[in-house]
Amino acid sequence: MHPDVIALVALESEDSAVEALESRMRALEPRLQELERVREVAATALERAKHTLASEQEKLRDAKARATQSRTLQERNQKQLDSITNVREATAASAQLDQARKMAADAEGEATRTSVRVEEAKARLAQAEAAMAEIEASQETERTAIAGERHTIEADLRHARMKREGSSKRVSQPLLGRYEKVRRRRRGQSLFALVNGACGSCDTTLPVQRRHEMARTGAIEMCEACGVMIYALPEPVVERPPVVEPPPKKTTAKKAAAKKAPKKEAASEV
Repeated sequence: MHPDVIALVALESEDSAVEALESRMRALEPRLQELERVREVAATALERAKHTLASEQEKLRDAKARATQSRTLQERNQKQLDSITNVREATAASAQLDQARKMAADAEGEATRTSVRVEEAKARLAQAEAAMAEIEASQETERTAIAGERHTIEADLRHARMKREGSSKRVSQPLLGRYEKVRRRRRGQSLFALVNGACGSCDTTLPVQRRHEMARTGAIEMCEACGVMIYALPEPVVERPPVVEPPPKKTTAKKAAAKKAPKKEAASEV
């Protein structure tokens, strides 16, 4: 096989190895993304639970403050009512006292209801924290495995790229430029051997004379149909069988005697 063909076949083999490793590296991303998605859902629920608890605790503080203010107002109105002797003023003070009592009751009721919601929010926060801890524990093994795979692939990829760099130096620059252009366009195998006289990619048959010339010279050409690079394998050398000489014919005793007989007669005449 021609040296250019050998060098280019080796280069494409190295490119295929690099691309396979890059594909394995990309395959890790969906796994990581799924882990992150699950964790993000749990983290969002945890943050929501924290926010809800903080909001309910703030409402509880406000409700308790209003209840305290209402009780203070109620006590003041009660003292004022107790000190009034005028009926008219007593009626007005009594109305204020009733209103203060209602406000205090409403505030205390709101504080009680908010206190219940605070406890419920604390329970939901505890559940969210437990769920987050469980997810992180369950993902630790998977994340460790993915990190190990990534480390191995990165090491293999560095080695494969170094080999690819060495193989590319054994290909002539014009041929390398053509090859890399075709490979970028196809994003895959770009070099094909002829199979039964046809392009190994699209099965387009080449003229016989062109095939023989490619096999004789080792030329790497472009397929006009699909645009890949093609080469012909060396044509097998047909060995002719050796010529076997026929064995000499055997002479029988009668034939030998017949050949000698005329010679005796001639001798007697003399």
